Amino acid sequence: MNEDSKADQARKGLFDSVKGKAKEVAGAVTGNDSLTAEGQLEQTQAQQRKEANSVEAVADAEAEQARAQAQKARAESAEERIEVSAETAAAERAAHEAQQAQKRAAEQQEQKKVAVEQTQAELDARAKEQQARAEERAELADAADDVVEAADEHQESVKEASDAQAEADRIRRQADGLTDQADLS
Repeated sequence: MNEDSKADQARKGLFDSVKGKAKEVAGAVTGNDSLTAEGQLEQTQAQQRKEANSVEAVADAEAEQARAQAQKARAESAEERIEVSAETAAAERAAHEAQQAQKRAAEQQEQKKVAVEQTQAELDARAKEQQARAEERAELADAADDVVEAADEHQESVKEASDAQAEADRIRRQADGLTDQADLS
């Protein structure tokens, strides 16, 4: 609520309080109890609004004070961050320089190690390649044996099927012959 609105509320509260008092007095003078009660009610409501406005004004003042304290804390925090940032940057530079020196030494050592490992890796790769070729030749030989065995099994199956067909034809002819003889008799 802004200052003009607060002033308007205070004036309205004062006006309602005076108006309520006037109604109370008028009701008492005229003997009108309902007017007296209405006046007392308006005075009570005006007093309650006045108290509420006072509480709100205190709350606004406290909020403003809290905002000021928060702003001060932010400013102090910003100063501390700047100081810490400067200290951190100096420490990071020193650490970076030490790290670079260690890195150069490690790189030289690593280059020697890599050369040895590369030579060993090439020897290992050649050995694995020769082993893979030997395994491939063995697998091809096994596959060729499997093909020959499968062909033999196929020929055997074809022969068995042919023999079974011939036997079935023979039995059919024999049955036809018996049927013909039975028909003749």
